[in-house]
Amino acid sequence: MVFTGTYEHTIDAKNRLAIPAEIRQQLQEQSVRSPDEPIYLYVTAGEGESLCLYTEKEFDRRAEQLNDSDRSPDEILAYETLFYSFSRRVELDKNGRVRLPENILAFARIESEIVLLGVKDHLQIRNRKTWQDYIKKALASDSQRLVNPRRVMKRPQQ
Repeated sequence: MVFTGTYEHTIDAKNRLAIPAEIRQQLQEQSVRSPDEPIYLYVTAGEGESLCLYTEKEFDRRAEQLNDSDRSPDEILAYETLFYSFSRRVELDKNGRVRLPENILAFARIESEIVLLGVKDHLQIRNRKTWQDYIKKALASDSQRLVNPRRVMKRPQQ
């Protein structure tokens, strides 16, 4: 499943985030559950004061990647301790919302005004103002960044 797009939303006073209808539909279509069964996601701390939302399948895939890592056992244990301690399984409720744990929101310094970003295999939650500042800075430093994706995919000549 590939997630795309940018959605401006708010997190309500009960730490609930409404997932956009098109993403909910995508989740339902990819789910092996019946329409009456709940859909679960995993929320975890991400890079740069962000949160990541993974489907159960993608979260399990991340765990398998760790099992197959060529890193030292100490490095893997250190990463797993942090990663899993800042991860929580959350349910998509009947109104299409997930409740985000307060401790994870506080860790990522995320308040009510957010953007929900589709980032290939997961969704990312960021503070809206921080995201807007990042976009301005990224495009100012490399105005051609979005013009030709092959520039990103092509490896530099050695």
